Amino acid sequence: MWRIALLEKAKVWFRNWHDKKITMLLIGSGSSIILGVLLSPWWVEPLIQAINEKFGFHISLPENNVDYILIFTATAVGLLLIRWGIQYRIRIKHKNKRMVQIRHSSVEGASYTSLFDDLDDYDVIPITIDQFQEMKELNEFNIKAAWMKQDHIVPILQVHMNDPSLDEISYFGMAHIPFQFLLGYQVADKIDIRFFEWIRDEKHWRSLSTENNVGFPPLNLTVNQQNQPLEEAKEIVIKIGITFEIFDEQLQGHNLEGLNSYYLKLGQPHIEAVKSKKQLNAYKATFRSLLTDIHHKYPKLNKVHLFISAQPSVVFTFGSCISDRMDSTKQFWIYNFIGSSMIKYPWALKIAKNLKDGEVKIKNRVE
Repeated sequence: MWRIALLEKAKVWFRNWHDKKITMLLIGSGSSIILGVLLSPWWVEPLIQAINEKFGFHISLPENNVDYILIFTATAVGLLLIRWGIQYRIRIKHKNKRMVQIRHSSVEGASYTSLFDDLDDYDVIPITIDQFQEMKELNEFNIKAAWMKQDHIVPILQVHMNDPSLDEISYFGMAHIPFQFLLGYQVADKIDIRFFEWIRDEKHWRSLSTENNVGFPPLNLTVNQQNQPLEEAKEIVIKIGITFEIFDEQLQGHNLEGLNSYYLKLGQPHIEAVKSKKQLNAYKATFRSLLTDIHHKYPKLNKVHLFISAQPSVVFTFGSCISDRMDSTKQFWIYNFIGSSMIKYPWALKIAKNLKDGEVKIKNRVE
């Protein structure tokens, strides 16, 4: 325990050390300039002149020429540097916003230093879920190992979410869709998340806009309820196409052809389609409304197969829509797309709050 306490003290001691050095540099430099001016003999000549005039003395003036313009300029620069140092220190002392950054990656190693947004006012607390090594080779053992790593982080996130002094929680996602969806479900819909998306063309992270006047297209719903009687159906398919289209033939290999299906999609799916928090919340409401409608229509439903093509903010948010109260009688299976695979969605997770209650499915060939 004493080691943990010592580590925490060390964190406090070294926190914002670069800010303190900048403050000391500005104030120290300004003070040194002014001290140098005060220690120079610039005051000797006016003092001797005053004595000579007052008492009629004829004391010789020193031969050194004093550059008063330089003296006044140096003093002004010194005072300006001191002022900047004080202002910088005041701003840093009032830097009391705290942000937890969920850094979630499994697809590739990710860097989080390239940001479009200015986060200088935040004291950032990084929480990293790095599943990249586990997911290099696709098999059931590795998927479960990646899930277990995520399980270990969730309690830490929940502690931060219950901290009233925390200002924001942000999500940086570069993980497989099932893990993003799972994390949204594990964290649950209890706190407002600030989402940062990786902008591929510009090579930086940018948060979703909070502007309320941004227009966006709706999600259109296509329904196929002809395959099964609603009162008897136990399984259905939900597809969500926001980034790319999802075609029925891509679902082959899972024996889902005879199920009723629901397809939420944009008229023209495209990358980085969701630009604002308002748009995200609207799509979230549409998805939740669909789940509620399905809940009331299918009294015997116990399994939902989800196929999602969307950016991380959407996937995470849709995962948080799953309700322990309304959806507790259903299994939600979320599938992962691999374009080079014979089966385009070769693996899936049955989501649960932790691995012991969940399940992993892998299919390498069509049966």
